Amino acid sequence: MATPTICAIASGIGGGIGIIRLSGRDVTSIAQRILRPWPDSPESHKLYYGQVVWPAPDRADGASTPTGTEAIDQVLFTLMRGTRSYTGEDVVEIHGHGGAITLRRILEACLSAGAEAAGPGEFTRRAFLAGKIDLTRAEAVASLLSAQSVQAARQAQRQLSGELGMRMTELRRQVTSLLGDLEGLLDFPDLDEDPAILRRCRERLVELATQLASLGQSFRRGGKALATGIELALLGRTNAGKSSLVNALSGSERVLVDARPGTTRDFVEVSAEWDGVPVTLIDTAGERSDKTELEEQGLRLGQRRYREADLALIVVDGKLGLGPDEQRLIATLPESLPHLLVWNKTDQRDCQPAPDGAVAVSALNGWGLRELRSRVLTELAGSVTAQDELLVTSARQAEGLQKAAGALQQAEQVLARGEATEMAAAELRIAQSRLREITGEDVSEAVLDAIFARFCVGK
Repeated sequence: MATPTICAIASGIGGGIGIIRLSGRDVTSIAQRILRPWPDSPESHKLYYGQVVWPAPDRADGASTPTGTEAIDQVLFTLMRGTRSYTGEDVVEIHGHGGAITLRRILEACLSAGAEAAGPGEFTRRAFLAGKIDLTRAEAVASLLSAQSVQAARQAQRQLSGELGMRMTELRRQVTSLLGDLEGLLDFPDLDEDPAILRRCRERLVELATQLASLGQSFRRGGKALATGIELALLGRTNAGKSSLVNALSGSERVLVDARPGTTRDFVEVSAEWDGVPVTLIDTAGERSDKTELEEQGLRLGQRRYREADLALIVVDGKLGLGPDEQRLIATLPESLPHLLVWNKTDQRDCQPAPDGAVAVSALNGWGLRELRSRVLTELAGSVTAQDELLVTSARQAEGLQKAAGALQQAEQVLARGEATEMAAAELRIAQSRLREITGEDVSEAVLDAIFARFCVGK
């Protein structure tokens, strides 16, 4: 079945200029119906001035009438031939005024002229299918669009330039080379008994598995933090200073603070940015024995929310110390949710010494906040500040790298146990397949659907 010509608004709405993009084999005939004057022999990548007109209905003989009946907008437009376009197909971009009504009418004119509405990420998907970009670069487009910080945008640009894809290609080349050596041993069974050859193969397997695992682990060391940000839940008894600490850590008075207990009845989320990492601070209702029914409801809502966080900050009133309330709270945390003790109110004379492992702070005067931020970022995003490190920012890519590393580790163990070399070679083929999945050379339609569903329409 022929691939339809698609169209979508490819820019924001409401700015001075808005862009409508069309791509497909019928793009020229569709553009001719709505753009006036259409050049006799349009040059690729050249801007032309004209108007968008509403396409007139087709005549009975099947031909379109030469002109539309209504001018919609004055525009600049360009034709980009498939050999030099983003999608690998002929593309027309129409640059009109950015008002919502105008852009919608231009889009409707394109649809009336024979185009179909593009789905999320469909232009980038066509670029991938045409071999213009690999899957790591396609995912980088989505990362760049959703970047919430300069650091996230920088990493996305590195991947968009092809740095991650080239790294994958080199790693796969090394796996293929090693597989060729093992298959050579299969052709010459006598070499299977040469301990020096097997030792070199095992050393290369260990080294390559370490490289793959390290790159995959960069997702947890900082890539995930850049891609989705980190979420911190502040938990503790009432009047421990959670809301004050949220305000201090976000640098603004976002949460109401009162000396009376129970000020926070529901959880409150506050956004901040620490060293280029997006941070969400979740302030929850405090624990106390004589809580009201409304506070009880707020606590239940907060519990459902904070279980999704990356780290729980157990805020302790340093004047009261670590008591049964905190111990009970820590015991009820999910195993998947790590926690950090934050010893608050260190500015008070009667504050007790902070225990080992806790971070001593004062939300009131800012003592220890720099250390707290540093401790959190080191634990959840330790590699973000390493400007020269390439980070994996996709959970899919990280999983593929870990599986490839696991296959190489399994191959090394096979050789160490003296088992059949063919079994080790089979593990290397699995590693090859995992790396091909990352770059998109061997990927299912279901995976592609999931990836491109993250995109906005028009990209």
